[in-house]
Amino acid sequence: MNVFKILIVPIAALAVVICSSVPAARADDQQAISDLEHKVAIAPNGDEVMKYWDSGDDIVLFDAMGPPREYAGHKAIHDHADEFSAWTDPKVDFLEWKVISDGELALARSVQHVSVMVDGKPFEMTFRVTDVWRKRGGNGNSSIRTSRFPSI
Repeated sequence: MNVFKILIVPIAALAVVICSSVPAARADDQQAISDLEHKVAIAPNGDEVMKYWDSGDDIVLFDAMGPPREYAGHKAIHDHADEFSAWTDPKVDFLEWKVISDGELALARSVQHVSVMVDGKPFEMTFRVTDVWRKRGGNGNSSIRTSRFPSI
């Protein structure tokens, strides 16, 4: 019986540590990241988009709207975002939403349905987005963004 207690107590303690260390997004993280995601989704041009990215050049956007499929650094991401500046009247619905956060670093995964006007005609698309957000000076800034079409 003592061998059983010797084994079960450390295993139970390890399970508690593992379960408590899984980062669950706090409600304030959820809301802050949701606000950021919505702002990025309707940003009208590259200047506005870049407000939500880290200031360093070690940032990457993996985008299905290419080629290229990978945009690295401020200039590449800014210029790619500017390609969509003629899209007007954006509306975004988040069909799925999940955030995992430790308070400093967060992963946000969503399925977004976007409706815009392009050359006066309606255009709609649904796609998956995954963003990695780092808290810097109390604000969240994206470091990595991926998107995939079509959403599955």
